[in-house]
Amino acid sequence: MTKPKAVSAAAVTAVFMLSSCYSVMVQPVPDTDARADIDLRGVVLGEGPARETFEFSEVLAVQWTESALVITGVVQAPGEAGHGQTSTITFPLEDVSDVLVREMDGTRASIIVAGVIMSAAIAIAFAVTGKSKDGVPIGSAR
Repeated sequence: MTKPKAVSAAAVTAVFMLSSCYSVMVQPVPDTDARADIDLRGVVLGEGPARETFEFSEVLAVQWTESALVITGVVQAPGEAGHGQTSTITFPLEDVSDVLVREMDGTRASIIVAGVIMSAAIAIAFAVTGKSKDGVPIGSAR
C-alpha cells in the first residue's frame, strides 16, 4: 500500500479544520428581509422549560411564508424514530421563538489558525536545523 501524498493529506486535514470552525447558534427570528441570507439549521419552539428544539443535520430547502416556516431536511434526533430521515416539517411562525443558524465561530477559527502556524513553524525549524559532527558543515552528506 502506498502512502498518501502530502498534498492530499493536507487537503483532507484542511477540510476537517474548516468545517470545525462553524457552530450552530441560537438567534432571534430574523426580519423578513434577512431571512434569505441565513444558514438555517433548525428552530426553537416555546420559552422556558417547555422549550423544544428541532435541529437538522442537513437542510435541503427552506420556505418562509407569512404564517409558517417550512423546512425540508435530515432530522437530527438521536433516540427518536425520525432520526436520520429526510422530512418536511411546517412550523407556525407564532410558535417559533428562535432559530438555529450555522455561523463561523471566531474563537475556534483563531485556535485552528494558531495551531497551523505553530505546526508550520515547528516543521520549518526541524527542516532547517540539524546536528553536525566536528568539522562537517551542516547539510553536507557523509
